[in-house]
Amino acid sequence: GELIAILATIVMGIPIPYFPAQILWLNLVTNGLQDVALAFEPGEKGVLNKPPRKPKVSILSSLLIQRTFSMGIVLAAGTLYVFILELNSGVSLEKARTAALTTMVFFQFYQAFNCRSETESIFSMSPMSNPFLVYSMIAAFLAQLAVLYVPALQWIFKTVPLTMTEWLEVGLVTLTIVITVELDKWIRRKKLSSIKVT
Repeated sequence: GELIAILATIVMGIPIPYFPAQILWLNLVTNGLQDVALAFEPGEKGVLNKPPRKPKVSILSSLLIQRTFSMGIVLAAGTLYVFILELNSGVSLEKARTAALTTMVFFQFYQAFNCRSETESIFSMSPMSNPFLVYSMIAAFLAQLAVLYVPALQWIFKTVPLTMTEWLEVGLVTLTIVITVELDKWIRRKKLSSIKVT
């Protein structure tokens, strides 16, 4: 998602949506704590009833590859939408980049929950079945707030505070990743159930 968004802005001839230090922060706050927390995710229901993977099957399954590309496009599109919307509203480049950064951070927050299962809905899984993930999210959220509102961190990461309207905008746009993944999972569950019936 980050890469697609940056490449798209280069093609469109507009400023890139992230300051270099923001890219490092983005990877730290979204890929650091959550990756470790997902390692403690309980096994999926019925996993022992599934046939073992074939030895020659790649670690990157077709499902994982398809979802990586499709979700990357959604993340990039949502981030670019917020970024361009902010630029067109006449705010500073710093404000537009802050909104884009926060959008991508929240996209990744939702994605961490989406990744708990390949096919099971996040709404059918208890958040506290993996408390490490919940705590990591809280820590990452507080860290992101600090980057937006603590003067010293604002100077380092070239960020500015967001208004309530901008927070609402970020919240609504980033929910699209949940809707998209839930729809994808629903379709895959339907296909699996039809295969089992036949």
